[in-house]
Amino acid sequence: MAAAAAGQTPHFVVVDDAQTEIEELQDRNADMARQSQVLEEQNRGLNDEIARSEEFIVQADDMIDRLSASAGEIYTVMQSAVDPAARRQLQQRMDENRQSRYDLENRKRRENEVITQAQEQIETNRKMIAVNRVRTKANDQRIEYLQACIDLSIDENRDVESVLDTADQVRQQVEALLGR
Repeated sequence: MAAAAAGQTPHFVVVDDAQTEIEELQDRNADMARQSQVLEEQNRGLNDEIARSEEFIVQADDMIDRLSASAGEIYTVMQSAVDPAARRQLQQRMDENRQSRYDLENRKRRENEVITQAQEQIETNRKMIAVNRVRTKANDQRIEYLQACIDLSIDENRDVESVLDTADQVRQQVEALLGR
């Protein structure tokens, strides 16, 4: 018997009260299972969000490298360009290039923040899921113990009923013998 192994010896209980407690514990377990399922689904969504952010960062890093190469080319050509219109166009492209790099760096920073926040939320959710597992296990052990108590009490009641039935039969036989 697991209840005895847990250090608890079953004792007599009011069966209806014990059954009510079992039902309450089962309801709590069901609530925690639903909550854990929601948290696990949320973690899957957060992991997907992390993957999208990481993919963006990889692509942004590639684009930043390409922007840097383009900026080097623009700078090189600008050094030798004498036509004012060409120099203005090159400078405009250099400014656009710089703005694009700035925008990508800002977006990368935001995506890194998204990743950090998602990872923190996943860890919080994992801890809550672990707590739910521990509480569910404790509730299951309590349910098992209460069921052992109920079984003991029912067996006791059967024994009492059997003794009472025998006593009633003997009394009825005595009354019949006495002619009552």
